[in-house]
Amino acid sequence: MKNGLFSGFLIFIARIGLVAYNSLFTVHQTQQALVLQFGEPKQVITQPGLNYKIPFVQEVIFIDNRILDLDSPAQEVIAAGQKRLVVDAFARYKVTDPLKFFQRVTNVELASSRLAPILNSAVRRVLGRASFEDIVRDKRPQLMNEITEQVNRSTKTGDSDFGVTFIDVKIRRADLPEANSQAIY
Repeated sequence: MKNGLFSGFLIFIARIGLVAYNSLFTVHQTQQALVLQFGEPKQVITQPGLNYKIPFVQEVIFIDNRILDLDSPAQEVIAAGQKRLVVDAFARYKVTDPLKFFQRVTNVELASSRLAPILNSAVRRVLGRASFEDIVRDKRPQLMNEITEQVNRSTKTGDSDFGVTFIDVKIRRADLPEANSQAIY
């Protein structure tokens, strides 16, 4: 009788431990969390700490809270004056609205694939109006700020509101295409 009671008590404690383990979760300082119930968002958690959810009914999606990089492949841009340039740019952004981010792009990889064309078009649009000298030497910081503003405007409207804010866009290099460089030398 004592053996059966003791093993029943252990099973009861194990079940309580399993429910507690599936009910509690920790949001770290580098994360934000969404609590989903059958795929529908129920709670957005932006503060770090210990939280709870309904076990086996709700799930938790973690989204990075740090500054993320968006690397754009080098692209050929035609500057004012019909000069061709090979421009290599990258951007840094942060998820500011985890709910919109999850609803629009779900994860960072998909966000990168959706944000890269927006970045590329802003780079082409801004640098297409600037002269070769402005891009390479004179107004580079102002041009990067203008690209950042355009990307932020593009990612904050309508269906393109991804819940992200671009911190900055940097131009790594802006060179003549290889064929032009070889002709010069």
